[in-house]
Amino acid sequence: MGVDYSYSQPSQDDSYGHDSGDSGCSEIEAAIQMDQAEIDAARRQYPPQPEVEFGFPKECYCGGEPLVATSYTTNDPGRRFYTCENRDDGDCHVWKWWDVAVMEEMRDMGTQYRLLSEKVDSLSCVTEYETCLNQVKDLHYETEQKVLRLEKIVFELGKKNGFEFIVGVMVFVVVIIGMVLMFK
Repeated sequence: MGVDYSYSQPSQDDSYGHDSGDSGCSEIEAAIQMDQAEIDAARRQYPPQPEVEFGFPKECYCGGEPLVATSYTTNDPGRRFYTCENRDDGDCHVWKWWDVAVMEEMRDMGTQYRLLSEKVDSLSCVTEYETCLNQVKDLHYETEQKVLRLEKIVFELGKKNGFEFIVGVMVFVVVIIGMVLMFK
């Protein structure tokens, strides 16, 4: 009943696999693959790539115009994506889901809307400020006019009352002099 199973990992010894007859073949294959990788790397020199990280792609890495295509894979059937008409040439081309690009653009539009809304609010505050400032200036002018009218009225009353005051003081002095002379 108790079957003893033994599992072991491949040896980490440096000599592991070096004594096999395939080692020469795998070294040649590795050299071929490295040469092919160098050739591929040298062949693919791309111009400065446009920015397609955010929103709708405007230009492909190859310089072509992005197209909207439909996915027919089992994982994403009918899902739209941006690609390039030159995508089959083996080079690197733009590829981005359409709905992701739309959401990025919508977020950007929301940000732009918020910024413009703040600018409009600040401009309306400036307009309200200017309106209030004009009202204050009008009230200041009206107040100055009222002060000038009051000064003029006080001056006229001072002249009128001043003459009456002088006449009253003179009558009072004459009466007192008359009383003093009478009682002497």
